[in-house]
Amino acid sequence: MRLFVTGVGGQLGYDVMNELKRRECEAFGSDITDSANIQLDITDKNAVERVLTEIKPDAVIHCAAWTAVDAAEDEENKEKVYAVNVTGTRNIAEVCNQLNCKMIYISTDYVFNGQGTEPWQADCKDYAPLNYYGQTKLEGELAVAELLDVYSAA
Repeated sequence: MRLFVTGVGGQLGYDVMNELKRRECEAFGSDITDSANIQLDITDKNAVERVLTEIKPDAVIHCAAWTAVDAAEDEENKEKVYAVNVTGTRNIAEVCNQLNCKMIYISTDYVFNGQGTEPWQADCKDYAPLNYYGQTKLEGELAVAELLDVYSAA
């Protein structure tokens, strides 16, 4: 199975790539920085299409995100936060749809309000983001669900 991982310059993507290597999987890692073997700006739709079409993965594990929760609230960052968490996610989902490729989207508990008394179930739709980061991650999650039949939200 050919796997493509986004955001390998971050903590989650880095750990996912290490685990895939440990399991001797055929995995390709990307990041906006040159810390990855494939430099990719997920907000660039043409670049996403070119890279994924060339690699032809069986599945994409989408770990890339703007994760600086407090900084996401700053007005000067909101456009970039949206571009990464929503537009970038949509770009990946669209290409996965074209390629009939599975996609694993890593979301966050920030899509909920934190006021529940029981753990949320995987199919819970009681969204109530309390901040901009949570709202953009939710919009990314909804884009994946809208565009793909073969996905997993974690």
